[in-house]
Amino acid sequence: MSHSTYQNKWTECMQELMEQVQIEYLPAEAAEIGQLFEPGFQHFALLYIKYLQIYRKLEDCHDQMVHPQKRRNIRKVLKSTMVRILELKQQLIFYNPRTKNRFVALDEVLTDLKLNPETVEWKVPRYFLGDKECREEIEDKQNKIDHWLQVFSMPLEPESLIDEKDPFEIGLSIDQAVERIQKNERGRTGIQRAVMVCEWKRESMRKEERQKRQAERGDAGGDDLLESQVLAATRIAAHWKRKVDRRRFVRMREDEFEFLGMAPPRNDMKQNTLDEMRKQRDRRKKMQEDADDVYEKALKEQLEWLHKRKGADIKADLLEERRQWILDYCQLPDKGLKFPADFDEFYTRFDQEEEVPAGGKGKGKDAKAKPDKAKEAKPAKDAKKPKGAKAEEEPHEVGTSAVVQQFVEQINSYTEMWENRDESNNFDQRHDLELSRKAVFPIVEAELRSVVDEMMKEELANLKVLFAEAKKKKQKKPKPKKPKKPKPPKKWCAAVGMVANREDCVPELAEFGILKKVQPCHLSDFWGEYDYLGAMKRSHLPYCPPPSAQMIRSLLVEHCVLPLAAYDIRQKAPESLTARSLLLYGPKGTGKSMLARAIATEAGATFFDLSPAVIEGKSIQGKTGSDLLVYKVFLCAQDMAPSVIYIDQVDQVFQASKKKRGGDSNAPSRIKKALSAAIKQVKKGPDSTEQDRILFIGCTSRPFDETVDRKELMASFDEKVWVNFPDYGSRVMLWTKFMEQHGVVVDPTKLSVPTLASVSEFYSAGSIKQTVDNVLTARRGEQLKNRAPEA
Repeated sequence: MSHSTYQNKWTECMQELMEQVQIEYLPAEAAEIGQLFEPGFQHFALLYIKYLQIYRKLEDCHDQMVHPQKRRNIRKVLKSTMVRILELKQQLIFYNPRTKNRFVALDEVLTDLKLNPETVEWKVPRYFLGDKECREEIEDKQNKIDHWLQVFSMPLEPESLIDEKDPFEIGLSIDQAVERIQKNERGRTGIQRAVMVCEWKRESMRKEERQKRQAERGDAGGDDLLESQVLAATRIAAHWKRKVDRRRFVRMREDEFEFLGMAPPRNDMKQNTLDEMRKQRDRRKKMQEDADDVYEKALKEQLEWLHKRKGADIKADLLEERRQWILDYCQLPDKGLKFPADFDEFYTRFDQEEEVPAGGKGKGKDAKAKPDKAKEAKPAKDAKKPKGAKAEEEPHEVGTSAVVQQFVEQINSYTEMWENRDESNNFDQRHDLELSRKAVFPIVEAELRSVVDEMMKEELANLKVLFAEAKKKKQKKPKPKKPKKPKPPKKWCAAVGMVANREDCVPELAEFGILKKVQPCHLSDFWGEYDYLGAMKRSHLPYCPPPSAQMIRSLLVEHCVLPLAAYDIRQKAPESLTARSLLLYGPKGTGKSMLARAIATEAGATFFDLSPAVIEGKSIQGKTGSDLLVYKVFLCAQDMAPSVIYIDQVDQVFQASKKKRGGDSNAPSRIKKALSAAIKQVKKGPDSTEQDRILFIGCTSRPFDETVDRKELMASFDEKVWVNFPDYGSRVMLWTKFMEQHGVVVDPTKLSVPTLASVSEFYSAGSIKQTVDNVLTARRGEQLKNRAPEA
């Protein structure tokens, strides 16, 4: 596509965003007029879907546009849109018809809007992995891991975290295997003999019938050679005509199925189109990198130019402003001709507002007595509540947030800078010099401000010394009190402070196999059909049905991938939607480990494996051995953030503790206490930092086992996701996709995939894949090139 195409798409997005902002303010405007407008699930669902549509367009524009300044502006809007979508998701969870459920079904809303299910499908921002800085950071971490794996002579191939054991394999001894082979061979030989006997009997019966017919006709009739030749030619012609007609009707049927979309096209140009699109995207990415390099150089040049040309004027203005403030401060009557005690008052002078009591200006004793009355009015903490009284719930906030105001500012900025700008002659999409100068100006001003502030601090100190009144009597200086030693922070783990150099942990964890490389995959590889009756099931059924594949993908993107990959989104997103830990539970083979790998791939995260099978026999010395292991993993995860700490068979870690001394020092449950404490150390919200981009992922197929400490397990993990067996529609998709991976294009007229989906109920996705892999071997794949599969 051309540059103007994405420019028009960007313009369309900003217009739609303006409409959404107006809709956001409708409840407030209705309240001002006096009308009743109570937003509910339907209102927030419509906003959520519309913002998702805007987000997909903005993400496409940011990925394909070449102009560096436009891309930076689009990224700001894109991040604000993602934060607003997360806020709306929080409202949807609150108003969810299935109360206290994190999965939201939007199929009825999509039906009302006549939209496809793909509308609510999340698309992870490609700049998480594609941007130059992110890409270089990921490459540096991978090179470090490769280096230490080579040092310890460990394989460099990424792991799939999949149990390679074939579930259809039966363990047999040699004698049992020979016995079964002999039994099958005897059966095969008997079947062949029976087939041969049947053929002999048929042939003998045909021969007898021929002889009987010849005997009936006798020698008088004879064989009319011409008549028999005509009969043979007629039969051959009839057979040939039937075959030609059959081919014609089969071709007509295939054309009809292809037209209706019920069969794959014979001349499929889809792959060629996709290849061409990839080449076009790679070409635009190269243009983006070149334009960004030129823009970065231009920013440095403009920075130097502003320092040389405008620096002196800016510095003089700043000095004059601060000196005038000092003079005005001294002339205030309530200050008594005194200089400011601290220069920081220059910045805080507008924030200091006098607190006026509600009933008027309080003075004297009455004013001082008010805080005591307020204290008396507060209920005592230890006061017991009556049994029938319910705990007061905090009111749920509904309405616009600070992000909506950011949208208004960003729309105004777009209107001012880009809406009416003529870019018809900018074929190479180079940066605008004037805009780059405006972008650099705040940086120059901040640098000069810090220099001027230091100068004014010295000047203010000199003025105080110069105009200070000489004291007649020198007062004795009181002896300075010894400062109290601050209490050391409470240790969350017994091993805190035992690691002298954090860098030494990386080779040790690589040697243990905890720090590893995993096969990359994406959330889009977690196949499954959309649940078209999700809202009805979740509102009418007495039990909660398992979430569909689309619900799982959406929850993982919103609660895990976005806060893990982007630090600024983690700070602004609702804390209830920022997951520190994730529990994936369900039957074996349903894709839990694959989802863990997908999260790490989408976020570009470092992968740590703390599974019981990996840590067995490691760091068991002493009382603090297990704590030290978890502490080292946590330190490395902070330094190499974003990070994913994976614990397979987490039910073995969270075992119900028995109050006995001298337990097994090699048991997986030895890390339970340190692991729960490490999860609590991860911060979210405005207090979070770059090092808090850590996600703990636990997987288990036995969460409700009797030996599991379910209370501690549920309390340690913020999000719990049930990954169940695929439903009928998902099984149809899985059979088709897995066969296509082997190069087999499924024709529904020859192979009944719905029948396979019906007979494979309660098959996991892994079992279906292994079935296809076992059946469609390389030899059968070669045979299927000449013969299509049949039911």
